[in-house]
This record gives sequence, structure tokens and C-alpha cells, in this order.
Amino acid sequence: MFNFSKLRTWSRWMKRRRPRPTQPPCSLASCARPQTLWQRLRDRHRPNGTYLQGVFYCRPQCLESALVGQLSRLRIMAATAQPPNRIPLGLLMVARGKLSYLEVSAALEAQRRAHYGKIGDWIEKLGFATEQEVTTALALQWGCPVASSLDLSALQSFGNIPLPILEAFHMLPFNYVASTNTLYLAFGERVDHAALFAIEKILDCRTQPCVAGRKNIARQLDIMRQMPRPHDVEFGPISDLSEMARIAASYTNRLAPEQVRLSRVGRFIWLRLDVNRYIRSKTRIATNLVFRLAIPAPTPIPFIRPSESHSLHKSHRQ
Repeated sequence: MFNFSKLRTWSRWMKRRRPRPTQPPCSLASCARPQTLWQRLRDRHRPNGTYLQGVFYCRPQCLESALVGQLSRLRIMAATAQPPNRIPLGLLMVARGKLSYLEVSAALEAQRRAHYGKIGDWIEKLGFATEQEVTTALALQWGCPVASSLDLSALQSFGNIPLPILEAFHMLPFNYVASTNTLYLAFGERVDHAALFAIEKILDCRTQPCVAGRKNIARQLDIMRQMPRPHDVEFGPISDLSEMARIAASYTNRLAPEQVRLSRVGRFIWLRLDVNRYIRSKTRIATNLVFRLAIPAPTPIPFIRPSESHSLHKSHRQ
């Protein structure tokens, strides 16, 4: 009679001895990973390596070579131009009956004399409209809803966006919906869709813009400056590509992240290193490296005297 208990024992033994799947091949064409028997056995039972933008690299040297190419592409990337078809804020408020043409002209003249500030700031300072009215007009200008309240608890639950990027774009994440994987961000000045797209790539989620009061966002950012942020590291202004690659490779070698994502956000290059370790709160540790790019100063326009201009024009006609 056939013994089924021995068959079950044998099948369990074979399942335990089944070889584990090997790690994927390295995506670097010039990879020179050793192919000894010991290396293959070690990689089979203990896979190592890092995914950069979803592409696997087996060794730190391969990852560093790939980082140089990615950083070089992001460094020379031109800034996204803002759409020119937005209705001016002052004209929009005049159309809604909140301001008169004389009040808009006075606010523009004050802005021109001061050489700083947004038109909405001067409308509030001169007492022509309240912050809520300016915020509502700003939401209509960008076609976004108004965020009624801001809560910093959303920052701890999801979307650890580095503080320098939040300050540069005057934005704040204030809500995250896990069921739809959507992160809501409030802007206090203008909605930057290029920054939203970069955040989607880094955090692997959907983003939705809103508009909130500029003063409210400024208060929340002041509170965030007082909070410890041990996993956010900023470098710069920096323009040397080799130095950026060296710093990024140093952190990846020390932390051994499972996943690395990077993107250009305005004048910043943001690298997010997801480490495959967990703390007591059962959340994944992520280290953010932020490189502030050095923007060259604009070339001054040479001054030409009227007599020189006349002689140049005469010689050009000849």
C-alpha cells in the first residue's frame, strides 16, 4: 500500500530545497561583475543591488555610472516656462467686481516702486481686498479649489517632501487619500504643474493642486523649520557634476537603498533613497538628497553711447 505521508514529507522537503530566483541582470552595458561560482551562489541566496528609476544595477560602481548619466541629463534640463494664457489677477478681480481699475493701477504702481512682492500682496497691504478674496481669485486664475484648512499631520503620514523645495514653490502637502493614492498640495502664490509632475515621479503617487492663503502657508512653513528633519540633506549651490555623483554614490554605498528615484524640481535635483529597513512605527525609511543648482548670473547688456550707435548704424548701411 502506498504511503501518502512519505509523499507529503518528500514534497515539503523539495519545496524547501527549491532554488530561489536569482537577481535580475544588471542594466549597465559595461558591467564587469565577477561570474565565479561563489558569486552566483551568493547572489542566488542573498540578492543585492539597487533599482534606479525602476532599472536594476547590481553593484555600487554600476549605480554610480548610471547616476552620472541621470544627473547630467537633469542638470542641463531647461526650466519649464509658465503658460502665458493666464488672466492677470488684478483684471480677474475687476471682472468679478472686487476691485476697480484705479485700485489695480495703484497696487501695480506700489509694486513697481517697491521692486518686490506679488500684486496680490499689494492689494492686501493697501486694503483693497482681504486675503480670502485674493485667495479665491487666485484659485479661479489657476482653476483649482481652495484649501479651507491645513494640517501638518499629512506631512507625517505621507509625502516627505524636502523643506527647501516646499519653500521655493511656497507649497504644502495637506492631505493624502490612500484609497486613490492621491496627495493634495496647497500653493500660496502660483500653481507649478512641472513641480507636481516631478513629485509624482518621486513619490509614485497622483497629485492634485489646491490654493490656500499665502500667510497661512508661510506660518506652516515656519513651524516646519523648527521640526527636526534628520533624513533630509541639502547641498549647494553646486554645479560640478562629478561632485554631485560622488556625494550621491557615497550615500548609496553607506545606506544600501533598495530603490533610488530622482527628478528635477525647479532649480533643485531631488534624490529619494528608500532603505529596506523599518523603524518601530513600521514605516519605510527614506533619505532625501537635495542638490541646489548654481544658476549663472545673467549677462549684462553692454551700454552703447548714442554716437557709437549712430556710427554702427551708418557702417551697417554701407
